[in-house]
Amino acid sequence: MAEPLQAGNLPDDFPPERFALMAFCEGCGHSAALDRASLPPGLTVQAIPARLRCTACGRRPGTLRVVYTGAGGFKYAGAAMMPGLEGLGSA
Repeated sequence: MAEPLQAGNLPDDFPPERFALMAFCEGCGHSAALDRASLPPGLTVQAIPARLRCTACGRRPGTLRVVYTGAGGFKYAGAAMMPGLEGLGSA
């Protein structure tokens, strides 16, 4: 018997040429793009965070963000790598 479909969006609903699936660790701040090929078929975007484990500190669960990258080839680099933000928060 086939499993019932889960409600929610599938990763394929967000074309990889326009969207990146980014995982974030709330413990250590590590972030990484998810390898879509490693996700089980039928897993919804809403179910992914519960399965995440940080490769830097081992904490789970993480958070998932769907990042639009279709505008001019934008690549998420994180605030630490963005020019002009390194002095924020210092007096």
